[in-house]
Amino acid sequence: MADLSARALQEAADANGLFFRDHTIEQIVAALDSGKHIVLTGPPGSGKTTLAYLVAEMAKRAMINTGYLPTTATSEWTSYETIGGLQPGADGLFFRPGLFVEAIIAGQWLVIDEMNRSNFDRAFGQLFTVLSGSSVVLPYKRAGGSQPVSLVPPGVEAPVATDPIKLPATWRIIATMNVFDKNLLFEMSYALMRRFAFIEVATPSDEAYCNLLQGPGELVARLLPLRQLTDLGPAVYLDASRYVARRLLDQVTPSRVLFEVFYSYFLPQFEGADERKADQIFELVGRQLDQAEQVELRRVVATALGLDLLV
Repeated sequence: MADLSARALQEAADANGLFFRDHTIEQIVAALDSGKHIVLTGPPGSGKTTLAYLVAEMAKRAMINTGYLPTTATSEWTSYETIGGLQPGADGLFFRPGLFVEAIIAGQWLVIDEMNRSNFDRAFGQLFTVLSGSSVVLPYKRAGGSQPVSLVPPGVEAPVATDPIKLPATWRIIATMNVFDKNLLFEMSYALMRRFAFIEVATPSDEAYCNLLQGPGELVARLLPLRQLTDLGPAVYLDASRYVARRLLDQVTPSRVLFEVFYSYFLPQFEGADERKADQIFELVGRQLDQAEQVELRRVVATALGLDLLV
C-alpha cells in the first residue's frame, strides 16, 4: 500500500478539530497496511464517521484509492442494493452493480456508517465469500457481455469463462458501529471476521472536552458530569455549544439555555434509562438550573423516559 502515514492522518485530524485517544490513529494505519478492513466502534458523537471519511480521503491523497463511496446501512438492504442484480433496459435485462461492486469497479473505498443496522446474510451476500478469499460467480452478465460476472479477490485466479471484476489489493471497507455489538460477531463467520480489524474510537478525557468548549461552550461544559452516566462523544457537546452561541443572542438566561440544550441534545442519549439513572440525571442537571427550569426538567425527564418516579 502507498504511504498513508499515522503522522499525516494525525495532522489531518488535528486540523479538523478531532480529538482521539493515544494510539487510535496508529491502530488504523497499521490495520490498513496489514490488509484489513476496519470497523470503528464507540459511543455516539465520538467522531467515528468523520474519522472514517478522513481516512478514506487521506488514502485518496496518497493515491491509494480514487475516492470513497459513503453509505449508511439499513435493515432493508439486500444483495440487490449491495452486490447488484438484473435491471430492465432497451435491449432486455442487464446487470446493474450494487454499492459494493460499484465502489470496486471505480477503485473507491466503501465507507459504511452504522453497519450493524443491516442484516448481514441478506445484505452482504456473495461479498462474504469474496472477503474470505474465494471467487464468486454471479448469475448475471454485464450489458453487452456474454459471460457471467465473477468477483475475484486479490491474488486469486478468475474462474474460467467468466467476466471478472477484480478487487484491488488496496481496496478497503471502513465501517462504523455505535457500540461493540457482540451479536454482530456471532452473525459474522470467523473467516470473514478475520478480514476486519475492530478499533475502538473512545471518547477523550474531560480536559480535552474543556479545551474544545471555550466561550459559549463553557455553559455546555456544565453538563460534562453526564458522562458519568453514559459515554457521550465530543460531537454532542460541540453541537450543543453552537446552539448556545446562537441562543444567547436572544438575551435569555443561562439556565433557560442550558435546559433547552439538555432537552434537545442530551436527553435523547438516555433512552431506556431506569429510575435510578433518571434520579441521577435530574440531580446532575437540576443543580445547574434555576427553579423554573428545574420544574420543567422534572417533567420532561419523567415524560421522555416513561417513568412515574419524578412526576
